[in-house]
Amino acid sequence: MADQCAEAKAAGTVEPLQLPAGGKPSVDFVKQLQQSMLDASWKGVGALSQVVPAKLVTQILTKVSNILDAEPTLLEVQPSVSQQRVTVVGDTHGQYIDLCRLFDLFGQPSAERIFMFNGDYVDRGAWGVETLLLLAAWKWALPRNVYLLRGNHEGAYCTKHYGFFAEVMAKYGAAGKTIYKNMLRLFSHLPLAALVEAKVLILHGGLFRAPPAKTKGQPRPRCIQDIDEESLELGTLDDLRAAGKGGVDPDPDHSLAQLIASDLVWSDPSPTAGMGHNMLRGVGQVFGPDVTERFLSQNGLRLIIRSHEGPDARHKRATEQKMPSVGSGYSVDHETPSGKLVTLFSAPDYPQFAAEGEERYHNRAAVLHLSAPDYATPAVESFEAVLPRPEAAPYYDTAGGAADSEESTESMGRELEHHSSDTEQASPVAAAGISNSKQQVAAAAHDKPQQEQQQQIAAAAAAAADGCQSHPLQQAAHSPSAARSSKKSRTEQGAGAR
Repeated sequence: MADQCAEAKAAGTVEPLQLPAGGKPSVDFVKQLQQSMLDASWKGVGALSQVVPAKLVTQILTKVSNILDAEPTLLEVQPSVSQQRVTVVGDTHGQYIDLCRLFDLFGQPSAERIFMFNGDYVDRGAWGVETLLLLAAWKWALPRNVYLLRGNHEGAYCTKHYGFFAEVMAKYGAAGKTIYKNMLRLFSHLPLAALVEAKVLILHGGLFRAPPAKTKGQPRPRCIQDIDEESLELGTLDDLRAAGKGGVDPDPDHSLAQLIASDLVWSDPSPTAGMGHNMLRGVGQVFGPDVTERFLSQNGLRLIIRSHEGPDARHKRATEQKMPSVGSGYSVDHETPSGKLVTLFSAPDYPQFAAEGEERYHNRAAVLHLSAPDYATPAVESFEAVLPRPEAAPYYDTAGGAADSEESTESMGRELEHHSSDTEQASPVAAAGISNSKQQVAAAAHDKPQQEQQQQIAAAAAAAADGCQSHPLQQAAHSPSAARSSKKSRTEQGAGAR
């Protein structure tokens, strides 16, 4: 990886990439794309659009969205004799340089091995666009060897609050609006979970509840407020197979059909028995070892692999709830008679942008290798962050950030669903409450010299944060979730999305 970084620093002008003849990326093309984006990362914000033009971005996103749309909510993966290793990758959060290191250390996707990526590809890190494009290109080139699952950051709400929207606009200017909408469409088609050899379940956040069965002669409840939440039961794999993928933003306040998707991407394990509302995040569930045991036993599973929590999210819970640290990129959270539930985190030195005076965790990252004949006994490999890395500024407010709750997802999701189907609607920027002048600040960044680019990035990030932070409060009085949110303190809501 050090050699690759040196080559990237020394690289000269690169011609814009275009798809090979025939219109489908080869493995060699994807490797070239990886190196070209790595080269561009050392040259400032404007360099990416010069080597990966907006037209190519749109081609990749459109094709991969269609591939993902054809996949079920629950992938059921049976590795062939020639595919005896499945490598599982946790949160990468826009840390593209470290993703390149991961491939350098553990190999790239190929016809002989399967890679499973467990969501949260964007936000917080400075290279979410590059991360998403590389993984999407691999998915297009090797659709049966690369699988992409959905995390809580693959939606409109988090990408407006934690930097990805501002990053897209800074890197692609006027074309950013269309690119962002295409990315939201791709997110909405991502599968929620994968089942490997019928024994290992991979999902982003945690376990989930099943929507209530329809009562004969009664109208089907439309949203979570129409039912008694205490009556909901733990879901099953069959419930997951029958579920939708969650739309633009999984939100049971908007539609009860999104309950499973919302729980699955937001929930967290707990050392305490039982299952209940996730007060720390304001959305999803927390569930204890007894719930994990019941789910494993009822569904014939031996291992659940989840992600969703980095060292910052786990730090407070490790102290107050005696949850294990994920400082090595991996932790065993529940161990029961039927099997285990583990957390996997693949973004080292996270978060890479820290507020002034904030303690850094300098965590390692990890991947899990599942191999025949016993896929439920993974091998763990860890790695450190790449240093030095290209200079970059955060696209989000590292000092504060917006409340990590579901308050604004219903209204924002509806607006952005209209954008996805009608390109003549108002821009997603306006939907989030960001003025056109602030949009222009973000769009102009890619035309500036490098020093000015950093100033423009900061301005774009501040503009996005300002617009988004006001939006949930404006919606709170009118949102169906306001009554539920009022039960939680602002401290609890502000825990931060992970």
